[in-house]
Amino acid sequence: MTEKLTPQQEKFCQEVVKGKSLSDAYRAAYKVGKMTPKSINECASQLRKDLKITSRINELAQKVEGEVVVETSKILREALRLAQSNIANIIDPLTGRVKLPHELDADTAAAVASFKIDEFGRIEYKFWDKNSAIERLFKHKGLFKEDNEQQKAPVIRNIRLVPLKAKKDK
Repeated sequence: MTEKLTPQQEKFCQEVVKGKSLSDAYRAAYKVGKMTPKSINECASQLRKDLKITSRINELAQKVEGEVVVETSKILREALRLAQSNIANIIDPLTGRVKLPHELDADTAAAVASFKIDEFGRIEYKFWDKNSAIERLFKHKGLFKEDNEQQKAPVIRNIRLVPLKAKKDK
């Protein structure tokens, strides 16, 4: 546990961990009033060098890292969903109309990068790049290995010097 910080110091630490620059974190935590950008930067830098502040920032960062766990299996499942997505599922088979975003099944919705609805209610979908998802899965499975083997530059293993034959004079 770190030493007790002032409320401003705690706010500064939290803002740094959120990803703000030192100067922006300082502005959020302290009354900067008529301070120049240079003096704000200097004060923020000095504060960041304080051992109590450094310890608290590290402590907060470790908590965040502990909460954010990236599982390879989840990433691969998501890439597989995208690779196997079928954009034809945006059409309602009974009515023939384009489905609204909330009507899409989970797999089709996962393939949607963005959408726009104009003033007439027409919807335009933009999808994630299916080829890049497939390529990532290929790389993960090592399926480019054969191609890469074929494309390797030839390896010179042996160099043999052969004397040239002298030209015969005429």
